[in-house]
Amino acid sequence: MAVKDTNETPEFRRNFRFHPAFADFYARGLYQVGPVVPDTEYTGDPLRPGPQRRDPVTHELVWKIAVLDPAEKNPRRKAYEVMLLSNTEPVPTTGEIGPDMRPIELTGLIVTPRVAGQGEFKYLSWVVRATGYAPGPRTPSGPAKSGD
Repeated sequence: MAVKDTNETPEFRRNFRFHPAFADFYARGLYQVGPVVPDTEYTGDPLRPGPQRRDPVTHELVWKIAVLDPAEKNPRRKAYEVMLLSNTEPVPTTGEIGPDMRPIELTGLIVTPRVAGQGEFKYLSWVVRATGYAPGPRTPSGPAKSGD
């Protein structure tokens, strides 16, 4: 059996995107802290932000949210940013449980591994993207009716 030698394999592996289920990747849930903000190009001048970034694969606009991951044991890595890919500004589907804090669930999770840290203190990290918010939990429409 011949092995196919191609130059595309290293690039494919370097930019590989996993598509795990939300419950598998975030077994203990996820909390959003703060608003949804556009991810803009850096221009060097804070008064003149650049254009909003687009995802290189899907070509959709990139939005950022700050999240807290309760499953992360290292307190320095517990908070990070998740990128939302959408041509319209995503709107959270859950209510706040504290000032600027809400439990969320994301749809279309896309995860890319990367090496983070410096020198001998390197560790495996993730670039997390999603296509949006999952519908919020169903709320009761009112008190239960007794038998009519």
